[in-house]
Amino acid sequence: MEKEDQIIEMLEKIMGSLDEHGRILKEHSKKHDEHSAQFKEHGTQLKEHGQLLAALRSGQEHLKAEMDGMKIGNAKEFGALKEEISLVSTNQELIREDTWANKVDIHRIKNTMGMK
Repeated sequence: MEKEDQIIEMLEKIMGSLDEHGRILKEHSKKHDEHSAQFKEHGTQLKEHGQLLAALRSGQEHLKAEMDGMKIGNAKEFGALKEEISLVSTNQELIREDTWANKVDIHRIKNTMGMK
């Protein structure tokens, strides 16, 4: 009977080990399930963040295109204003020359008429 008792004792130890391993496996399975849920949540968040980044990039590209358009518009307007200023300066110079010529003529007429 002693052999049978030893076998039963060994079987009880094995059963105890199996129970312990089963409990550990359940804990690991629970942790694995928790990690899977977290991984899934992080995947969803990553996808949302990717969509947000894509929207931000698109918005930035749109704003850049608007700014480029404004720069081109401002450059054209500045060029037109520069031409107008040049024309005004030319006209002003012509008026100055005409005024000077008129003063010279008036002075000459006064001199010839004897008016000093």
